[in-house]
Amino acid sequence: MTRLAVSALALTFLPCCLAGAVTLHLCTMESGNPPFITVDATGVVDQLIRQAAQEVGIAVEYHVAPLTRCREEVRNNIADGFPYTPYSPSLAPVFVYPMRGAGIDAARAVSNGRTTVFRRVGSKTEWDGRRFAHLSTPVLVPFGMAMLQDRLKALEIGMDNSGKTMEANFVKMLAGRSDVAVGTEYHGRELLALPQYAGKIEELPVPFTDAPYFLGTSHRFYQANPQLVEQLWDAIGRIRRTPAFQATQRKALEELAKSQKK
Repeated sequence: MTRLAVSALALTFLPCCLAGAVTLHLCTMESGNPPFITVDATGVVDQLIRQAAQEVGIAVEYHVAPLTRCREEVRNNIADGFPYTPYSPSLAPVFVYPMRGAGIDAARAVSNGRTTVFRRVGSKTEWDGRRFAHLSTPVLVPFGMAMLQDRLKALEIGMDNSGKTMEANFVKMLAGRSDVAVGTEYHGRELLALPQYAGKIEELPVPFTDAPYFLGTSHRFYQANPQLVEQLWDAIGRIRRTPAFQATQRKALEELAKSQKK
């Protein structure tokens, strides 16, 4: 199966004037995760990766697929990486991450991301950052969200991951199939602004996870280009800390917040 066969969209970004550059083929998820990654590769993390890649002389190609397919493509060396992945035990065999000693190097992450708990209005379920209280139903989690599933397993909490999207899980909550769902904070807030959920579902104040996210590569791509990948991660970390990039990200988050209030 070719990369184009699994995608309705393929975008290539070539570093200027570098013939024969190494190409990093990234699979990005079809739903995106604005403002960080988008299906047209214009999110703030997409911009960060492209800028860093241009500095070190790597061409970047994107194609779109469902999240779980992207992971399988990386696992099976069909794709070279994924632009926005957390570190979690079930993901460690799939991706190579930037390391510092024996641990993950958060200084070379592409971003930090939070997930939150959303509760059906009227439910007494609480989340204090360490444990749930008054929980009598499984926690809904979107299919494929590995870090959330790993954490719920570690907490020994029952879950339902049959819903493919957060919106499917919001529908389940309103149908009384669960009191709470976990998912990305910005997507959840976007849904809360819709008339069918406003005033019926609420966001709890304490995040469920707050973690660094990385450009994760396949093991084969890293083994073929170890110095180049390390340079790419170094450039990502450095550019991310610049005032210019921080201003770009802040503006994107502000614009997203405004759009969710309309």
